[in-house]
Amino acid sequence: MSRARVVVVGAGPAGMMAAAQAARLGCAVVLVDEAPRPGGQIHRQPPPSLAGGAVSAAARPEAERKRRLFDRFARHAGAIDHRPGTSVTAIYGLDRILIADETSSRLIRADALVVATGLHERVVPVPGWTLPGVVTAGALQALLKGGRVRAGDRIALAGAGPLPLVAAAQMVEAGATVPVVALLRPPWSPLWPGLLRDPAALWAGRGVLSEGWRWLSVLRRAGVPVLTRHVALSVSGDGAAERLVIARHDGRGRPVPGTERRFAADTVAFNHGFTANSELARMAGAETRFDPRRGGWLPVRDGDGATSVPGLFVAGDAGGFAGGLAAACDGAVVGAAAAGWALHRDAGRFAAQAAADRAERARHWTFQAALAASWELPRDIHELVTPATVVCRCEGVTRARIDRAVADGHDGLNGLKRNTRAGMGSCGGRSCLRTLAALAGPRGEGEAVNARPGIRPVTLAALANRVSDESVGS
Repeated sequence: MSRARVVVVGAGPAGMMAAAQAARLGCAVVLVDEAPRPGGQIHRQPPPSLAGGAVSAAARPEAERKRRLFDRFARHAGAIDHRPGTSVTAIYGLDRILIADETSSRLIRADALVVATGLHERVVPVPGWTLPGVVTAGALQALLKGGRVRAGDRIALAGAGPLPLVAAAQMVEAGATVPVVALLRPPWSPLWPGLLRDPAALWAGRGVLSEGWRWLSVLRRAGVPVLTRHVALSVSGDGAAERLVIARHDGRGRPVPGTERRFAADTVAFNHGFTANSELARMAGAETRFDPRRGGWLPVRDGDGATSVPGLFVAGDAGGFAGGLAAACDGAVVGAAAAGWALHRDAGRFAAQAAADRAERARHWTFQAALAASWELPRDIHELVTPATVVCRCEGVTRARIDRAVADGHDGLNGLKRNTRAGMGSCGGRSCLRTLAALAGPRGEGEAVNARPGIRPVTLAALANRVSDESVGS
């Protein structure tokens, strides 16, 4: 008799732990991921030829977390059908999941499907943000971790939350000059009221806080100015990024006249928070809700990761940003629930197998709830998006075009998408939809864009070369 199959999409911390847990509990597991090696964005692995090297004192906690994660995954990797370089481009039901690699495509089936697709960075567009040399803070990290490549020599960063600080410190350790880190608010200030009311949250996050102070120390020793309550106004240069202009803001995101400052830079990195990659769950029919702090349109899920669609589970940051530590624990909890559903149609069947991970997840969630306000953007920050500023990079749609569509009555995201083409490009709107929603007004954030086949771009050759479809347990 064929074994029940659990399909896991995404091989970051949540997906790795979900796959390992489901395999441990006796399921046939297929792990699909676009990257050539597991680890996700946070633990991106370089090719073997670039692996190794010294680890700085500030980077040791992350390196130790990565080692523990991979050790746990390795214990069950032999029982996992890992398919790197492969995308899930459509879901027509758990019995028809379309996957594609560079050369072919096929339909696979699942008794339980775990979506662990993580999130992507959010950027508030400003004039010049489409210039070569403007990237996200996470892209700086990805290049460094995945290829040992430093994006530039003089790198300025701006945005919200702790990530710009961490990325800046990593660039300093890689030999770059960082002229400024400009933050909308002190990343630690939202912590204290909540943590003083709930000391358990402070205790739960003590490791993360200690790690943050290590990275801040790197910046202090390098003399990097960290300017809080500042907003990025523009990036300019002759065909590429050459300078970043920032200003102090009034608390609502509006620049205070006369406080502008200019910094020379060959690379500018932004991060204004994160948006959950929830497209696959939405395509499968999962109910969603909008949460601006935790990633926008999130699948509604219970403590086991179960959604409104029987057999569909969401794990890790795809269900709401909570960081890599929480994602790994959540993946183990969701993997046990998915195995219970696949084998017995009972998501709670193996709950005891994940009790330790559930308890640790609760501690991380407590801390992250206190930290969530760090990514809340000032109320009026989108007024910095000028009429001529490109909002949708893929289709070249400016704010002026969006404003005209809104004035014509197309204030829902799907209507704006149809009438302006914003969000129709190869990124599927991941770069622009949060901005589009903010510019659309009250209806924008309440309506998720319809998720349609072609969620991830694949070649026509792969779609045309449809190989034999797979049945359960094959």
